[in-house]
Amino acid sequence: MGVEFYACDCCGDSRYEEYVDHCGSCGHTLGTCCVVNDYIGSSYAFDYGVRYDGSKEQIEEYGIDPEDYEIDDIVEDSGIDPKFCPFCSGEVVAKEDLFDYLLKKHGLVFEEVKAEYLAQKGAERA
Repeated sequence: MGVEFYACDCCGDSRYEEYVDHCGSCGHTLGTCCVVNDYIGSSYAFDYGVRYDGSKEQIEEYGIDPEDYEIDDIVEDSGIDPKFCPFCSGEVVAKEDLFDYLLKKHGLVFEEVKAEYLAQKGAERA
């Protein structure tokens, strides 16, 4: 039995698996060291999961059986609630997200940009 480590996309630190989870909205991996709006004050990633509110939208989004949850229970496998995510809140911007945004904004295709870049690198070496 081994211990798994995961890197936080925000700070880059590696943490034990119980201190890291993914954001339920953007998918970035976050350590509890980098969550925002931290009124929970826990070091365990599970505590920052989405809390069941009984809404029809939440039941559909997460495939919840209302019989299995009480109001304010953390929804299993929901990841970190986006309200705690520095990427969703705009406090942190990932280079990869910015790159994807720029590709889309300028109507570029990754493979074409990559080929152009590699051709340019090849020309510089020649």
